[in-house]
Amino acid sequence: MRSGGHQVDGRSVYQGGVMRRLTVLLSVVVVVLLGSLALIAQPIAVAQEATPAADEMEEGLTFTLLGLVPSTTLPSAASLQVARAEFAPGAGFPFDPSDPNGALVIVESGSLTVRVEEQAWTISRGAALQQAMEGMEATGTEPDMASVVEEVGMGEDATLEAGDVAHVPGNLTGEVRNTGQEPTSVLLVLIGPEGMMMGDAEATPTS
Repeated sequence: MRSGGHQVDGRSVYQGGVMRRLTVLLSVVVVVLLGSLALIAQPIAVAQEATPAADEMEEGLTFTLLGLVPSTTLPSAASLQVARAEFAPGAGFPFDPSDPNGALVIVESGSLTVRVEEQAWTISRGAALQQAMEGMEATGTEPDMASVVEEVGMGEDATLEAGDVAHVPGNLTGEVRNTGQEPTSVLLVLIGPEGMMMGDAEATPTS
């Protein structure tokens, strides 16, 4: 997911040394993503079976399911990068259809409006997921995930709120923009072809 036609400042360019220091962190992300793909194949069972019970957790540890991204196709060999994007009110960019990098989007604060033209996609609603998990803990029954994962039709605008999670594939047209009145902070796991990093000439946004 790359901003087409926008110049970035020096802080946005990942230097080789920084990328090497991120290697361990990215390895952890790989494990998390692969685990998530296995879990979302059966989201209802996952919420009940994959969440560690209180008596199984080591003291001082907690586990919180943040989102579900069902039926996602990823490259068999991929390069992953983790970044935080800050959107001022009104800020955004169009997607570049020549950019193969997709992104797992986790909204930390604020809101973000996204449109994907070529295909439908899904949003995992954080508030609905929290409510479903709280209901499971209170009743011991399987949570109702019907309200958690929301499908968005191609060409439709959808607004992601704080706590929402979505996967936006690469090589698509569309747009992402902060249409709200407050700044928006987003965590991104950028997913691209093997060996392709944001600091590469072809992957770095240019004017």
